Amino acid sequence: MADLFISYAREDDAFVRRLYDTLIDHKRDAWVDWEKIPATAEWLKEIGLGIEGANAFIFVISPDSIASDICKHELAYATNHKKRLIP
Repeated sequence: MADLFISYAREDDAFVRRLYDTLIDHKRDAWVDWEKIPATAEWLKEIGLGIEGANAFIFVISPDSIASDICKHELAYATNHKKRLIP
């Protein structure tokens, strides 16, 4: 189980990599999807399992993440599973 699941838009990759590195430096286990994986049913299942297994859900807020259907799906999934949300 990861401490944190990080949801972000691909356009925010540079910021998220810095965030991830900082979390790791502070001994936090973060689940983040670095690969550009097509949104298939199996991929969505893996995302769901990552969210379910995390203690908290980080949503990186940006114009791109707000516009992203996948980010919206992840946020809704986390909310439905009563995850602690960290913007």
